[in-house]
Amino acid sequence: MEITLQEDLDPDTEFYYQRQFEIYHDPYLIWDRDTWEEILHACDVYRIEVDGNYAGDVIGEKRGEDAMYIVDFSLLPSFQGKGIGKEALEQMKKKRRGLTAVTRKETLPFFLKTGFVLKRTIKNYYIKGVDGYYLKME
Repeated sequence: MEITLQEDLDPDTEFYYQRQFEIYHDPYLIWDRDTWEEILHACDVYRIEVDGNYAGDVIGEKRGEDAMYIVDFSLLPSFQGKGIGKEALEQMKKKRRGLTAVTRKETLPFFLKTGFVLKRTIKNYYIKGVDGYYLKME
């Protein structure tokens, strides 16, 4: 199984918009089409590919010369739990230093296992009652 992280220099809004419905199950995590268009044009977009097929993405906003805030990190359900996300983050660490992200309770253990450190909890970050966890790669 070959896992690669490929920069998508011309991201297709409709493609990424549709993938989120396969990945996310909570309505508060779903962005509308206009939000996707803004994010894809303002951020760096990397496709996670397994044997040449789309498996997920890492979308990040540059912070300074070499740092990046991860806006979206997602894998299609059929690729989860197989070490693909961990390998994608390893490859991302080689491209950018100073990785930061906000995640939710369900994905916090994954980020902690891959080298991120919890810096603070942001109450009601996603919606009322759903906190965000600000993380930094160290």
